[in-house]
Amino acid sequence: MNIAIIGAGASGLFLTKVLNKNINYTIFNKGKVGRKILASGNGRCNISNFNYDDSFYHHNPLANIIVKNNQQKLFDYFKKLNIYTKCDDEGRMYPISESSLSILNILTKNIKNIIDIEVTNIEKKNNKYYINNEYGPFDKIIISIGSNAQVNDYNFNLIKSLNVKYNEFKPSLVGFITKEKLKEISGVRSKAKVTLLKDNNIIHTELGEVIFKDDGISGICIMNLSSFYQKTDKLNMKIKIDLIMDGIYNSYDSVLNPKLLNYINKHNINPSNFILNIKDTYNMEFAQVASGGIDINELNNNLTLKNNNDIYLMGEVIDVDGLCGGYNLMFAFTSAIVVGSDINEISNK
Repeated sequence: MNIAIIGAGASGLFLTKVLNKNINYTIFNKGKVGRKILASGNGRCNISNFNYDDSFYHHNPLANIIVKNNQQKLFDYFKKLNIYTKCDDEGRMYPISESSLSILNILTKNIKNIIDIEVTNIEKKNNKYYINNEYGPFDKIIISIGSNAQVNDYNFNLIKSLNVKYNEFKPSLVGFITKEKLKEISGVRSKAKVTLLKDNNIIHTELGEVIFKDDGISGICIMNLSSFYQKTDKLNMKIKIDLIMDGIYNSYDSVLNPKLLNYINKHNINPSNFILNIKDTYNMEFAQVASGGIDINELNNNLTLKNNNDIYLMGEVIDVDGLCGGYNLMFAFTSAIVVGSDINEISNK
């Protein structure tokens, strides 16, 4: 069997480790290989998470099928590939080296047939597929081109050519631009309990570190709120920041950063009820992942398109996005396991 893998990101590279040796593959990838792997975990590579709950993927039914049923298989593949990991208190898994390059080196080791071009055309002739009217023939096509998060020249034409329902990509796991200007406390970091509110109704609450910027806020807990924000009607959205987290103090002098304390006193702000009004999120350039992609109702459980069982989708190009903590890489890797297992089974018949 001869297959084409379009995209050399996390899922595309991992697929090559799942495929049987008798399957020939060619990878088509424009630009840098494994770019988001290198950026994961601020270069430490938050490769996965030991924990699983469908709420980490906003109760997405396809994520539940793909990740829940293949999480242990993924950990078994880590062992097979000599990827040795360690976990933090929240189950986030990192390579012991704490280097994203270590993971990329393992996934690209002994890899073959990477062609640095943009795929502009997929054509079917005599039940075989050809790429850009030049490369082929291929029996199966696997599309793993990710999203346009942190990408300037995303291949939207390829998605549109599939003739399936596609949900607009929106920045997720990203900071918020606030209506309030925060230059006075820009650069300050503070532990807090943060709550996303819509019309004063609680959407989601997180604990973590808030990073204040000139025109907004960031930090892991804030980025997780953005994931919920993109799935909610955005009118009248606010963030409540509890800087003292239910603590009882006679004075905040040794509790809050001095710049933050001065700001709160100057503007007469209750430190347990610091309200910021959301103007927007930061744009795709700053998003770790994107919400949106190929609608899950267009896919079978083996990740083939319902309108063409020879075409598979993997990773972030599918409308599945998770919270911070390794969940998005875990979906990318487990989707590769599902696709690879299906192709292996077909080739063995």
